[in-house]
Amino acid sequence: QWQRLVDTPYEKLPEEDIVRLQWFGMYHDKPKVGTFMMRVKIPSGILSPAGLDAIGEISERYGRGQSELTTRQNIQLHYITLDRFPEILARLKGVGLTTMGGCGDVVRNITGCPVAGVDRDELFDATATVAEAARFFYGNREYSDLPRKHKITVAACPFQCNAPEINCIALVGVRLDGRDGFAVRVGGGLSSTPRISRHLGVFVPRDEALTVLRAIIDVWRLTT
Repeated sequence: QWQRLVDTPYEKLPEEDIVRLQWFGMYHDKPKVGTFMMRVKIPSGILSPAGLDAIGEISERYGRGQSELTTRQNIQLHYITLDRFPEILARLKGVGLTTMGGCGDVVRNITGCPVAGVDRDELFDATATVAEAARFFYGNREYSDLPRKHKITVAACPFQCNAPEINCIALVGVRLDGRDGFAVRVGGGLSSTPRISRHLGVFVPRDEALTVLRAIIDVWRLTT
């Protein structure tokens, strides 16, 4: 499939193929001259030295030495041509990174507090919960054709630097009767109809977080 895309002159690529590339985390560069923006998903914005090295190497080799940090804790590279994409994917996979679902109607990058695990004021470290959710949703075909893109954030940051109010689902760290867990907010967004999310008024233990995330998304995707 990739070979067909590589062998087809850019101006002759069907528009449906261009749209499908969004699910691989790629959009047209602007102006549309045959290169693409590639979005690397970084859960909670926490990036290993090996991951940073890989992204820097890709940027230097194929992206004119440029990159962007996004509001959802991704890193975007530009000027990527389709013939380079398979080797870029392999390089990212080798350090535990992916572009899958960086764009399109999927679960987007799951954000959190970028200093989780080192902030002395945090209620608890939610990094493991973010990682569990990312492992489940990223590249999961069952959740790759949603009614619309879906944005999740998870943190126990006392300053709520991850802006839970404007996400589709936010798990907000709380402690109840000595147990660590999450309050749940749903329905936030900043698109064509900006809105602040609402509290569901429930407590979710940490070990049930993924189950609750799946249940909320299932209700939405199966009834929309």
